[in-house]
Amino acid sequence: MKLLRDPLTHFVLAATLIFVAYSVWQNRSDKADSTILVTTGELERLAALYTSEAGALPSEADMAAMVSDLVRDEALSREARRLGLDRDDTIITRRLAQKMSFVVSDLAEDPEPTRDEMLDWHATHTERFTTPATLTFSHIYFSPDVRGDGTETDAADTLAQLNASSATALDNLGDPFMLQRQYGDVPLREVARQFGGEFANELSELSVSDEWQGPLPSAFGLHLVKLESSTPASVIPFDDILDQVRKDWLENSRRIANEQAIQDIIARYTVEIEGVE
Repeated sequence: MKLLRDPLTHFVLAATLIFVAYSVWQNRSDKADSTILVTTGELERLAALYTSEAGALPSEADMAAMVSDLVRDEALSREARRLGLDRDDTIITRRLAQKMSFVVSDLAEDPEPTRDEMLDWHATHTERFTTPATLTFSHIYFSPDVRGDGTETDAADTLAQLNASSATALDNLGDPFMLQRQYGDVPLREVARQFGGEFANELSELSVSDEWQGPLPSAFGLHLVKLESSTPASVIPFDDILDQVRKDWLENSRRIANEQAIQDIIARYTVEIEGVE
């Protein structure tokens, strides 16, 4: 009885119990670490993935090959983590950060906007819901590489000839052009992309007319143009694109919510930069 009251005995018994408990936990942990469990759910996922890609159910050989690949990847990834290969690796860090951002996005619940909120979004972001200005025109090209110093004079003479007679054969006028000679309802930004901003701006300022106008300078040379129609940019009415406005509002709200959730995660950590007080 005296032995049981001895503090040293209590210490030894406590230490023994702790050691036994740790050994049991360690054995279970080691067993878990050395076991690759392929669950029924994982098998179903593999089969579904194969079916979606191949359009048919996988055979036994297909399943065996997929499970073999899964086990191979899991074994190699565990061994890599055991050796610390996942530390100080920028690619892995970025990949994990990307996956975490997806998790944050998936957990967020999308709010349902009210009509007033969508009306306000439509009114304050008209650039998102505007049909672009479009132009319909024909042009005759004059190449400085071909005509040299006479390019402007030739263009002016041709302009006078065209407007003096409606029977002039257009195919014989000007120089060969690598793009189209006629454009129908083409967005102004596309005109700028193909011909340059200066040409697009000057063309958009012309009046619609049956007569030829110009010459207008482009990135290629000079052009005589006949502007057949010009439709200005216009904001699409709200009720015509309600679904589009709702989708746009939700995407913006989701971005804001996701960024706030990420900032909340960052706020849990204290950032210290070595060498900076």
